[in-house]
Amino acid sequence: EEYNNHLYDLNMQKVKQLIQRAEEIADFTIVLPQMGEEYHLHPTQGQIDTYHQMIEWGADVIFGGHPHVIEPTETITKDGEKKFIIYSMGNLLSNQRVETLENIWTERGVIMDITIEKENGKTTLASVKAHPTWVSRTEIDRSFMEGPAYDYQVFLAENYMPGGPLEHTVDNETLERIQSAYTEVNELLNIKF
Repeated sequence: EEYNNHLYDLNMQKVKQLIQRAEEIADFTIVLPQMGEEYHLHPTQGQIDTYHQMIEWGADVIFGGHPHVIEPTETITKDGEKKFIIYSMGNLLSNQRVETLENIWTERGVIMDITIEKENGKTTLASVKAHPTWVSRTEIDRSFMEGPAYDYQVFLAENYMPGGPLEHTVDNETLERIQSAYTEVNELLNIKF
């Protein structure tokens, strides 16, 4: 009983019922599933099939998570309306470092920015924009539970691109990592909306 009342896993019969119920009571349905293989930059066939099924049942946007890295996006047209999937948004905040995980993008994430419009009683997805992020980790002079302590900062990468308002506020190594994150994340996302 507690499972049925409080857990929302990927039991597809339950997911279908939840999405269809959301469609009855809401103008727009966003689903945030946790699915996929950790550290893989591309979705599994299971993710693709599952997220497409969610769109068929009525989801308008799917913001995927779980792999700890960013995965590509997809725009689907259903009944003349655009629907959007990002298979994984990566990490917004992470202690995992590219140096310790064999060049895996765990210090990168993306904040998705969507515009939803309602006109003549119809609600649609009007735009989609990605804002890549990069997380720094700097050791600070104090211990934590007998180990090192760190200061973490999430950088909104677009602010550090050439001509950006914060481009000259960080050292060259940090700037290079932020700019690489911005470029490579946008290439991987490949948003076509």
